[in-house]
Amino acid sequence: MQCAIFCFAFLIGCAAPSPAQRRDPLNEKEIDEMRESADWPDKRLELMVQFARERMNKIDQLRADAKNAKDRPMQVHDLLEDFTAILDEIEDNVEMYASHKADMRKGLTLTIEASSEWQNKLRRLKDQSPPEELDQYSFVLTNASEAVSDMGDDTRKELQEQNELAKQKKLVKIYSERKD
Repeated sequence: MQCAIFCFAFLIGCAAPSPAQRRDPLNEKEIDEMRESADWPDKRLELMVQFARERMNKIDQLRADAKNAKDRPMQVHDLLEDFTAILDEIEDNVEMYASHKADMRKGLTLTIEASSEWQNKLRRLKDQSPPEELDQYSFVLTNASEAVSDMGDDTRKELQEQNELAKQKKLVKIYSERKD
């Protein structure tokens, strides 16, 4: 009987999503903007870069505001998680649009430029954070740095492929007008 109860409790625990899994990194306005831009890969990438920049700017603002010192590490932690989730979404979108030969060269260029900016900001955050704060978000900071690096590498490769496809006139400008 105890084994059955343990197994049932274990299954319930595994099935219930944790609060971190339920939190969406985008707000309702941002989600609407993403929906409206689905047919334009460049616009969609531009929006996601903007959303990621906003998260990084909020981290800078938190660090400059001494009033929130007590809650700051957890807020930075959450913003870094949101930032990383947005980067993952950028990667997913690049992969999806690339598989359909959608032209996203401008968006890729913007993303590559932003990745350099973000890598510098993340490095500065790591170097300038008080050790007691850094301990509370060092893991997500490392994840964010790795995600930026991976995204930068992947978008550079994709931009090269897009440039080749553009020379062959094999890219579509509007996603919904693709032939596949």
